[in-house]
Amino acid sequence: MFVSTNGFRIKKGHGRDLEERFKERGGVEKQPGFLGFQLWRKDGAAGDEEYVVVTHWESKEAHHQWTRSEEFKAAHSGPRAGFILGHPEFSGYDVRLLSDPSEAKAPPGSSTPS
Repeated sequence: MFVSTNGFRIKKGHGRDLEERFKERGGVEKQPGFLGFQLWRKDGAAGDEEYVVVTHWESKEAHHQWTRSEEFKAAHSGPRAGFILGHPEFSGYDVRLLSDPSEAKAPPGSSTPS
């Protein structure tokens, strides 16, 4: 699995504008290898607001195919919103370990209800 992030700084008071902008855009959901999208807002940010766009992909190649697609170009075309400060900061991650609640196991020596 591959995860990409893009960090944004937004003028104070304009976070909802960014949220609405991402609600209106589409196309990524239909991309081969796309697993999910999240928009994170930093809790308790003083001053400018901070957001991170997080997308999950089956592979790094699936992410690269998205960035070369016509849908990507369309989603990123047009004038840049004036409330976005600077350029987004991209990072890419190869996921090495995963855990979820279904994998939780009782510690050794504990009894399980019967």
